[in-house]
Amino acid sequence: MIIDTPEVQDINSFSRLEYLKEVYGMIWVLVPIFTPVLGITIGVLAIVWLEREISAGIQQRIGPEYAGPLGILQALADGTKLLFKENLLPSRGDTRLFSIGPSIAVISILLSYLIIPFGSNLVLSDLNIGVFLWIAISSIAPIGLLMSGYGSNNKYSFLGGLRAAAQSISYEIPLTLCVLSISLRAILDIVEAQSKYGFWGWNLWRQPIGFIVFLISSLAECERLPFDLPEAEEELVAGYQTEYSGIKFGLFYVASYLNLLVSSLFVTVLYLGGWDLSIPYIFVPEFFEINKAGEVFGTTIGIFITLAKTYLFLFIPITTRWTLPRLRMDQLLNLGWKFLLPISLDIHDMFPMVTGFMNYGQQTVRAARYIGQSFMITLSHANRLPVTIQYPYEKLITSERFRGRIHFEFDKCIACEVCVRVCPIDLPVVDWKLETDIRKKQLLNYSIDFGICIFCGNCVEYCPTNCLSMTEEYELSTYDRHELNYNQISLGRLPMSVIDDYTIRTILNSPQITSE
Repeated sequence: MIIDTPEVQDINSFSRLEYLKEVYGMIWVLVPIFTPVLGITIGVLAIVWLEREISAGIQQRIGPEYAGPLGILQALADGTKLLFKENLLPSRGDTRLFSIGPSIAVISILLSYLIIPFGSNLVLSDLNIGVFLWIAISSIAPIGLLMSGYGSNNKYSFLGGLRAAAQSISYEIPLTLCVLSISLRAILDIVEAQSKYGFWGWNLWRQPIGFIVFLISSLAECERLPFDLPEAEEELVAGYQTEYSGIKFGLFYVASYLNLLVSSLFVTVLYLGGWDLSIPYIFVPEFFEINKAGEVFGTTIGIFITLAKTYLFLFIPITTRWTLPRLRMDQLLNLGWKFLLPISLDIHDMFPMVTGFMNYGQQTVRAARYIGQSFMITLSHANRLPVTIQYPYEKLITSERFRGRIHFEFDKCIACEVCVRVCPIDLPVVDWKLETDIRKKQLLNYSIDFGICIFCGNCVEYCPTNCLSMTEEYELSTYDRHELNYNQISLGRLPMSVIDDYTIRTILNSPQITSE
């Protein structure tokens, strides 16, 4: 059978077209999967950059500014660095639990994004039990932390995992009870019920005490200060993540910010009106005629409003991190079980209940006053001008008592070794030989290792010939630490006064401050 050439070309073009359709179908299946993941990743990077910028403003620093414009790629650079670092496994730990723990912590939080509505018709899964599904899924994350702590075979890691489990149980119950009265409906209906009365219809004004309880419980669920007991560095080194490195450590880092983002999104949806932006007596969508512009534009505006409220709310937990000190473990449990739980159990009749607990009521008023004063101090620092000296372009003139590099005069040294005896770490090395004809020591070599020196100044103070003296040079960083071992030639170099350094610019002469 002979087939004509045009027929063969038609068959090839048809098969090529079918192949392209299959490839297009496969790509279209992957688009709805990777789009939310990409959006969530960008959101986490934005939170990291926002936290660093706000923290820098509060602490009068400049913050990240080199990695990308305004330092927005700093978090991406950190993640790339962790991705290429070596993954270490504990020799006597349970490697399976050690490897599964970070994955459970991240996956359980990622599943929570399925039920978050970003717009009126933009939700991956609209369930009647949406909020409770989030609470149930988020309770799985501490299991991953407990597995990580147990699999590390480290007492600090295990204590961190136990603290995470105890903290999660203590604050999940108040978190669930305080939203019980507003979440017995589909999550889309919660936003629509708030939008009927505009700005004053938000659940923030209907249940202010519930909002405060939800805020405190969500901070505890996210393990943010003052509730970061599972990873308290002063007590547990790094808690459950002490033995982790590389990408596994990065997964814990990502999980904490994912949890913070999802908690802020739920606060926006449950208490702040979601995608509805209504001012009293003026409905913004109708004012700007957004409804007439099409469904796509309206959905885009809804996403923008939701994210704007979320990131504005994130200012509270970020500021809290630099305002309140960490609680003790007993204080954390007492706050959850003895205070937040009774309030959330009877949230509608809270005021009569607080009068019954008069002691707790007085403590609450006192704590609220102190917390308010702390936030005022923190915010007042945020308005000040950063005075960070950008080393090495600008330096501060050191004080007269500053102890820098030691200057040595070879001709004055008599090799008495007093400097060796008074040094608390026996650091100076003195090589000499005895001249028998004149019965005196002759100095051969003298060296000091500035990589170990603590600059206590004892050698300078007790030297009988004043051959040692302190200088104002403190730039002793090198690529090889062995280069910090100075011999008599390096020690004998004449010191350069800091005042004569052309890179010096005092704070008082800074153009930014003089303009103020």
